Amino acid sequence: MEIRFSHVNSKYFKDLSFVIPKGEIVGIYGNNGDKLLRLISFDDDSRGIIYFNKIRKLRSNYYLFRNEIVLVEARFNNLFNVDNVYEYFVSYIRYRKIDVKDTLEKIKGSLKIVGLKQEILDRRISTLTFSETKLLQFALAFLSNPKVILLDEPFRGLDLKQRKKLIRIINRLKDKFLKTIVIFSNNPNYLYQYTNYLIVLYDNKVLTSGKTSDIFFDSEEISLHKIKRPDIVDFILLVKEKKNIKLPRRVDVKDLIKDIYWNVK
Repeated sequence: MEIRFSHVNSKYFKDLSFVIPKGEIVGIYGNNGDKLLRLISFDDDSRGIIYFNKIRKLRSNYYLFRNEIVLVEARFNNLFNVDNVYEYFVSYIRYRKIDVKDTLEKIKGSLKIVGLKQEILDRRISTLTFSETKLLQFALAFLSNPKVILLDEPFRGLDLKQRKKLIRIINRLKDKFLKTIVIFSNNPNYLYQYTNYLIVLYDNKVLTSGKTSDIFFDSEEISLHKIKRPDIVDFILLVKEKKNIKLPRRVDVKDLIKDIYWNVK
């Protein structure tokens, strides 16, 4: 589901226009990217024109499509002061007014998607690890079967193993369940590795947008404003500038090392 925002004005943004492409993993990069996520989720006071699949929507009728877009916060926020995991799920379903025939089966289905075992329902939220809490947030978000899932710094605080598990879930949501995923991060390395499309913010405006690799390698705006590129991109561009060796655009460092070996050889 393509989302198009035109001439949006809010506390942080003035006359902002951008598109979230359907079925992509979209990155948001730059200051106030978290505020842009809240604008997309309608959790702010913005004004402007909003289109879903080219159909104009009114903010006053947000309740009609509120469950089509779900925001996963950077940190878990206990909205209901409930510590039991199962009770929290039930409270969330009521809060979001999600229509379910079998509550337990719905919850078990969401847990399965994110790789959490049913036994977690008997635990207290306060005993969960950071990575378990992050997966719990995903499971909650998936209850309403949203078309768009917004992720605020989803990889922060996760080690490499946990991060790989999370990105497998994100790719599965995109490929199998045809979800549009929007990730805000201030780490360009993650955005380069994990996103297909990128929106870059600068001075509370959309500086540029397009295919992620094209933005980081070719964008004149990125160079002009000295916006930090991913480490691997900086290295590839430096080798081209200093050694006049054109290396392929790689995401995996291991592949890049192979390219360097063959060029040196």
